[in-house]
Order: sequence, then C-alpha cells, then structure tokens
Amino acid sequence: MKLTVYFLVATILAPCVSLAEDAALQKEAGDLFAQAATRQGLRSPGDKPYILRIRFHADHIVPKPIDGQYEEIWISPDQWRRQFVLSGFKQVEIGTADSKWVSRNLDFRPQPAYLLAVALDAFIEPKRSLEEKFTSIRRKKNKGSELRCVELETDSTRSKREFCFDDSGLLVSEEYVKQRFEYADFGKFGEKSFPRSIRIYEDDRKVLELSAEDPTAPAEPRPEVFQPDGSARQFAPCERWPAIPTKKVPPQYPREARDAHQQGTVTVYAVVAGDGRVGKTKVIESAGPALDQASLDAVGQWVYAPVSCGTHPLDTEIEVRVNYALSRD
Repeated sequence: MKLTVYFLVATILAPCVSLAEDAALQKEAGDLFAQAATRQGLRSPGDKPYILRIRFHADHIVPKPIDGQYEEIWISPDQWRRQFVLSGFKQVEIGTADSKWVSRNLDFRPQPAYLLAVALDAFIEPKRSLEEKFTSIRRKKNKGSELRCVELETDSTRSKREFCFDDSGLLVSEEYVKQRFEYADFGKFGEKSFPRSIRIYEDDRKVLELSAEDPTAPAEPRPEVFQPDGSARQFAPCERWPAIPTKKVPPQYPREARDAHQQGTVTVYAVVAGDGRVGKTKVIESAGPALDQASLDAVGQWVYAPVSCGTHPLDTEIEVRVNYALSRD
C-alpha cells in the first residue's frame, strides 16, 4: 500500500515540478527582455529626441565591398526620418507610429539597407513574436565575460532564435538560422545605452560592419524634413524579423540544376501584403537561372502572419534566403 501511495504522489508531483520550472524560466527570460527594452529603447514614447549617424562597410552581399552612411532623426513615435545612402542607392523614410513613406531610386531594397534596419530594430526593441516561446536559458563565456543566453522556439515551424545578454543586462548578440548580430562598445544617451559597434554575419562571414556615433540631441528640424515626396510608397512602420511563414511551399530542386551539380543560396526580396500574402518578388542574390526561378516559384506562394504594427495592415518588405545543397551519397 505504501508503495502504491508513493507512486501516485510522485506521478502527481512530477508535472507540478516541471510547470514550476517552466514558469521560472518564462519569468527570468521575460525579465531579461523587459530590462533590455527599458535600457535600450531609444524610440519609446516620451524619450528624448535624437539624431543618430552611422557609417558602414558591406562585403559579400554586394558585388564588391562598399561603404555607406545612415542618418536617423527621431522626434517622437509619430515623427521620424531615416536616410540610407550608398553608391548608386538612396532611400528616405518618413514615418509615424502607424506607417512609413519610403522613396528610393531602385524598385527594391538592397541587402545592406535591410540588414541595417533589422539590426537597429532588434537592439532598440528586443522582443519575441506571439508564436515564440522561451525554451531555455544558459550561461556562456565570451571574451572573459559571462553571458545569459535565451533560446526561443516557434511551435509551428520549430524555428529557433538566441539572444545573449551581458552581466549588465544589455543585448550583445542575436542569432537566427545562419544570421548573427553582434553589439559592442556601448555609449549612453541620457539613461539609454546604444552600441557604437554592430557586426552582422551570414554563414559565419562578416557581411556588414557598422560604426555609430553617440546619439545627440538634434537641432530644431525644418517641417519640410518630415514631408514625403510624391514618389514615396506607404509601408508598415515595423520590420518582419524573424520572417517566419505560416504557410511554406518547399522549393523544388530543378532536375537540370541537380544534373549540373549546381548548389548555392538564392536571396529573394519580397513585398508582403498586410494580410501576409507575398506579392512582388525579385532575386537579389543569384545561384543560377534554374535555382533562381525555383525560389521565386516557391516564395511567391508563402503566407505570413498579418503585420503586427500600426492601426491597419500595410505592406512590409523582407528577404528570404533559399539554400540548395546536394547530398553526398
């Protein structure tokens, strides 16, 4: 009888211990994100206006290494301007909390502009999507410092992300699939912290290096600075990061590409409607005509969750990387 009672009690208590551990994990991870958002959230309502200037160097994701500049003037969530310039490309965004108006001299957004925007958003507002759950926290040594690294996972796709925070609670890295953002050399603007150095890696290759000046208080801007021109297109004010489709049609490896032993990565620029359906697509990194077309055919059928920012759904822009590799049988 004692054995039976003991067994029943153990059976009942075991799930309780698991639930308690999970609750502690969710709280600790949630506290890390909340602390980082408070310390890093330059764009929060009520924060001081600032002007931010960044120089950057891009490699591997462009035909040849190139340098560029970024400038952001932020007055409030309802009044801001961002400008991105590199050889052959200029983009201006005029934004509010509900939308942004984008004018550029190309019909797509080059990879350096996309990655820079994602890296800044990921630091200034570290957050998880509604589909993601905290699954673990582990400690990691990095250059003599101890980091706390939080792993998140999306139930539907099993996609994982990792955020690592230093002992002061600042975000120092984020990793998703084969992309990694690293933040270092933190300066201060009022009570907020900002990295002077940001490095972005794809497949362990450094593709973008950013050098930021400390944010400063802007001079009184002229009203026309925040007026979009007639060519501007309206988009949602947020980036889709990570861009995880709710419906994903697997790309088909073309027979002619297999027979020719063609492999590589195709990067597709895509415009996603507010309801999550993919509209315009364009190859911006090619792996050959057959693999390019297979990627366009597949990505054009993907569906994403509705956009989560603003008061009504608007288009967003994303990049999708499709990898093709032959098995070694």
